[in-house]
Amino acid sequence: MFLVYEMEYLHPVSDKTSIQMVPYSPKYREEYKRIYNQCYHEMRQSLKIEPVDFIQDNSFFESGMDKVFLLLCNEEIIGSVALKDNEIDDLIVNAKYQSQGYGKQILLWALENIKNEKIILHVAEWNKKAIELYRKNGFEIVNTISINYEQDDKEVQ
Repeated sequence: MFLVYEMEYLHPVSDKTSIQMVPYSPKYREEYKRIYNQCYHEMRQSLKIEPVDFIQDNSFFESGMDKVFLLLCNEEIIGSVALKDNEIDDLIVNAKYQSQGYGKQILLWALENIKNEKIILHVAEWNKKAIELYRKNGFEIVNTISINYEQDDKEVQ
């Protein structure tokens, strides 16, 4: 079992960003898969969630990728985020670009581009750095969700 926090954007920040993000394109599939798995690997391993590398095959890319946006530098993915209705999801930063402010910039971009009054996101209690980033940028924990993970069934309930 592990905990996930639902956080809501309750305290608007005045910070803005000048970064430009582009819609996901299949030409970035392998790089996105590598970075995505890398970003979640340690957490999934610590929480004993299998498979540790979530993206196992191309079925992951069959739907929802039209909601994913990439931050690129010379055709290399720095980070990405998905905007799903009123939810900011899968905000990730390539390991070689972490701790350089890109997570905050991507979050600010998402806040500027999500077209909804109520904005939420979900984050595992384990991910202390992300929780701190979200808190510093106007989010507050509004709900705690307990996830029961059945190792034998390999399902999250």
